[in-house]
Amino acid sequence: MKKTITTIALVTLSGSAFAQSGLDIDRAYAAELRADASTRSSLLGSAGSAIDAEIFTQFRYTYDSVDEVTTTTLGDNDTTVGFSAPRTQVRLNGAVEGTDITGHVSFDFGGAFNHTAGTGAGGAVLRDAYAAWGIDDNWTFLFGQMKNPFSYESNVAPEFSQGVERSLTNSFFDAGYGQGIALNYSDDEWKFTAFLSDGFNSANTFYNSAAESDISITGRLDWLISGNWDQFNDFASWQGSNTGFRVGAGIHWSQAGDTNPAGTVIDTATVTAWTVDGQYEGDGWGVFASYQSTNVDNDLVAGGSADQTDNGLVFQGNMFLTEQFEMFARYDMIMLDDDVNAITPLAATDDDAYSTFTVGFNYYLVPESYAARFSMDVSFGLDDTSGLNARSFGDAGTTGYIGGIPASATVESDLMIRGQFSLLF
Repeated sequence: MKKTITTIALVTLSGSAFAQSGLDIDRAYAAELRADASTRSSLLGSAGSAIDAEIFTQFRYTYDSVDEVTTTTLGDNDTTVGFSAPRTQVRLNGAVEGTDITGHVSFDFGGAFNHTAGTGAGGAVLRDAYAAWGIDDNWTFLFGQMKNPFSYESNVAPEFSQGVERSLTNSFFDAGYGQGIALNYSDDEWKFTAFLSDGFNSANTFYNSAAESDISITGRLDWLISGNWDQFNDFASWQGSNTGFRVGAGIHWSQAGDTNPAGTVIDTATVTAWTVDGQYEGDGWGVFASYQSTNVDNDLVAGGSADQTDNGLVFQGNMFLTEQFEMFARYDMIMLDDDVNAITPLAATDDDAYSTFTVGFNYYLVPESYAARFSMDVSFGLDDTSGLNARSFGDAGTTGYIGGIPASATVESDLMIRGQFSLLF
């Protein structure tokens, strides 16, 4: 009965969103948002003498029901429901008058990544804090704290991502934010970024933090085969759009342990990661695919070493049925290293692959605008999460991030229904 009532409530919420299709949002402003999308997602700011302020917020309802392998952890409490505000971001952009230097600062008050009080659950967390110096029409030098350019899906701004949330695979492998310097090149066909930083997920750390790498280098290259770059700042392809095709790749190498506080178990830790991805957009439809791999190699204080390589893939497609209603589907898989010499070995009974299938829709209250959007999706986790819980690598936890189930629970399947309204102004 509780499941039925929850489902009815979500459908009702969906109907309420459709009823607001006449919401009067200035179309010129919507066009301005689209025109400015490129500068936000590529880390290149536009010059101006005033401070530009932007606010993005999400409000979400989640229904999550799991089947536990054993009943020792959850007992009868295998269903969680409730409201959340996963992201509330304030973004400030400005410029130094008389120069080609722009500044960018953003804060997030939501709990999409961090669930503890004061670190994203209502407390302000610094995300971006960087300056961009436009050397010429093609080259830009950046310094400060910014999003690591490694993954395409991760670098699509949350207001432009597909559905309610990015893929579970993206969450698992996410490079997050880092502190460092970057050099960016962009022309009509190529984009390239080189980032020298403190490593994956090193935001808001001090120089002597044990969480930082001694050295970390990330590179990303994108090739625009057809179309224009503006098409690929999001996943949607509006009706009437021209076709476009883009492919890209990222590579990362970092090492820690030589200059930061010494560890008691690990002497040096080396991370090597790579990813490839591609995206095609047609007239009202699009597809996206990516593959990524991360190897962690630890040299131990006591001698010897341990290493593991985890891989992930994402397949995603979307299509507009009307100029405002878009359907989408996504399949993603995390493939864990099951070697007995892995850093975190899997038990014999653990699954070494975890698949998620998601289907849903977006309804844009203003055609071709992200200013106001209602999204709803249904996500099915198809495998045992035992090994996955112990292997979280990215900017967030895995099972606890997607749903509300404690990481200590051993879940063999997961059904989640989410409804979300997002605003960008």
